[in-house]
Amino acid sequence: MRVEAQERIKHHPYYLEPGDTITVDDETGQYLVDNGWAKNADTGEIGEREGGPATLDIEKGALGVTDSNPED
Repeated sequence: MRVEAQERIKHHPYYLEPGDTITVDDETGQYLVDNGWAKNADTGEIGEREGGPATLDIEKGALGVTDSNPED
């Protein structure tokens, strides 16, 4: 399958910039298209990106932070 990158893709062993067109195996190509990262260069099919920016809720900001050499 030929795919055209819609954004920067870092999916080992492929490192693509927007507009790059390469040929990949069908399974990888469909994965990239389904996630909206690339479009199928032959059919024009492109998946829809889900979600948006992720947020992290940190409950314990000091978790794992201790003085490794306390002075007595």
